[in-house]
Amino acid sequence: MAKSKTFVLHDESVNTYGFRMLTSGVNLDEFRKNPVMLLNHNDYSLPIGRWENIRIDGGKILADAVFDEKDERAAEVMRKVDNDFIRMASIGAWPPEEKSDAYSLMLPGQRYPTVTKWTVREASIVTIGANHNALAFYDKNTQEVIDLTVAGAIVRLMDNSPKTLNMSLLTQKLNLHDTANEAEIVSAVQNLMDDNARLKSENKTLTDAIDKANADRDAANKAEAVRLVDAAILTGKLDAKAKDATLAMFDKDFSNAKAMLEAIPERQSIARQINSTGTGTANLADLKGKSWDELDKANKLTELKDKAPEIYVEKFKERFGVDPQI
Repeated sequence: MAKSKTFVLHDESVNTYGFRMLTSGVNLDEFRKNPVMLLNHNDYSLPIGRWENIRIDGGKILADAVFDEKDERAAEVMRKVDNDFIRMASIGAWPPEEKSDAYSLMLPGQRYPTVTKWTVREASIVTIGANHNALAFYDKNTQEVIDLTVAGAIVRLMDNSPKTLNMSLLTQKLNLHDTANEAEIVSAVQNLMDDNARLKSENKTLTDAIDKANADRDAANKAEAVRLVDAAILTGKLDAKAKDATLAMFDKDFSNAKAMLEAIPERQSIARQINSTGTGTANLADLKGKSWDELDKANKLTELKDKAPEIYVEKFKERFGVDPQI
């Protein structure tokens, strides 16, 4: 069996796509459980070997290549590696989980954020380290390699990374100290939720009380409007035909409708006109005292009809037994 060869699978330099990935943020658990060695990140073909002694050393991820010498394809790749025709290996990872725009993490030539948390899926022997296979990311939905050469792929890759929660800002908003633990944060959030539920309940109670008070007031105003309008009709202030229109005015503006109704003078009844003093009223009393025929002979019917239509109707009915067509 040939001696295994150590490869640098990853370092923290800026890659050909303009970003870099911190070794301190790598998760190797998945890779260590299944340390397959692929060729050029082609997981549609069988592995050509496995990786052993996976380790971190000075910001680099190192691993020893163990080729499947009984596999013809793997043996050919091993031969090229042993004869120094192939020298490169490459990480295959899931999309970044966290990233940082901190200027202190930027290196010359870096155009995109620094990946601070990520997970390794596999590692491959690659033929040319500078091409798009030098670093590979896998789509979690399709399990296929994301082509980072496609326009906008890097931006989408970074934008889809989960955002880092600013715990300091969170604890500040919750009025907690910066070192608050998970239990304290959960308790503070629960208190806010309880307060919110209580305030919603109190607000509903208050709203219901206001709605009831408004409904009671509207009912009382409506009853008062009917009473005032009926009284105005009885006192002669208002014609009965105007009842509905006047009540509609009360519905729109109770105070103004009430003031308007109070400003209308009461209509003086015929009896009051007759019983009051004065030349005009005396003449009216004289007309009332005469019969229909007497008024007809005296040519006073027209005068009676103009001055006292109610008395005219009364005398007409006494004489002819029906109401006149006025």
